[in-house]
Amino acid sequence: MKKIVGFLLIFLLEYHSGIGQIAHYSQFYSTPMTIAPSFAGFTEASRLSLNYRDQWPALKPAVFKTYSVGFDHYFERAKSGLGILVFRDVAGAGKLGLTEAGLQYSYKIQVGQKRGNINNEWFLRPGIQFKYSQRSINFDSLIFGDQLLSGTESTSEAPPFKVKPYIDFTASLLGYTDLYWGGFSVDHLLKPKQSLYGLEDRMSMKFTVFGGAKVMLKGQKNRRVRYDREGENVTFAFNYQYWKQFDQLDIGAYWTHDPVILGAWFRGIPVIDKQSKTFDNIDAIIILVGFKLSPNFKIGYSYDMTIISNLFSQTGGAHEVSLVYEFNKNLGKFYKHTIIPCPSF
Repeated sequence: MKKIVGFLLIFLLEYHSGIGQIAHYSQFYSTPMTIAPSFAGFTEASRLSLNYRDQWPALKPAVFKTYSVGFDHYFERAKSGLGILVFRDVAGAGKLGLTEAGLQYSYKIQVGQKRGNINNEWFLRPGIQFKYSQRSINFDSLIFGDQLLSGTESTSEAPPFKVKPYIDFTASLLGYTDLYWGGFSVDHLLKPKQSLYGLEDRMSMKFTVFGGAKVMLKGQKNRRVRYDREGENVTFAFNYQYWKQFDQLDIGAYWTHDPVILGAWFRGIPVIDKQSKTFDNIDAIIILVGFKLSPNFKIGYSYDMTIISNLFSQTGGAHEVSLVYEFNKNLGKFYKHTIIPCPSF
């Protein structure tokens, strides 16, 4: 029997317009253009990424799936990165959908260099994104309370638009060296209308702050990062998102020893709610394993364990797979410029 999610979905969409569920990846650095357009061309090569997320698979027949395809390239002479990102998110039995196609641009600016040491170069990378988006819903697949009471297929609920298109912009700024990075992004700069009922409510701007540090392990501290092989290291990273009154923090670490990458993450805000006296905004622990099949090709798998929020037995957690292919690289050579040291997944 179909789940009774019709009213809930419509309520979230209309009365909390611009909030809803923040579609996201646990492996957000496998497709970093979803974080900020400043990451377009961030490998200073060409990069193709495919991502798939199956969230809460136990809630059948409801569907919570996310897909994306991204391609970006760095133009060395223009010191610019250009990227294309296509993103699709489907939520619930009513298949409340979000489809986005974005064009991203970033520009690399060298800020300074310590005493001619190439290992101490500092860079800034502003970025911008133009995207076309559309919301959609399969209204006919929803079941409302009056249908259950009457035993008929008809409902008094007014049907919404099947599709609501809109355009939007994102801006970001990234700063980095060969071992540290940090920055911020502001999405929904145009505050577009996304209501499937034609309401005047506008989306709120979403703010993202991110950063991290790479620690080279013993015997690797004086080695430069090479495209064909990366020295053993531990990378710490965080990603914080704020959208109106909702926020989310991902914080964790990766251990890299080519060709293997292992990671562990915590998602949530570890702050006690003053009214309930409980940790209300605690979500999941995430484990990740990645493998470099060749100097160009990487595959990653992660699993979200939602046991912290007592939802594991009801939801089944979340599975995520990423495929990343890089080419047009300077294999076997030390690259003459500092590249962003963020992890692969």
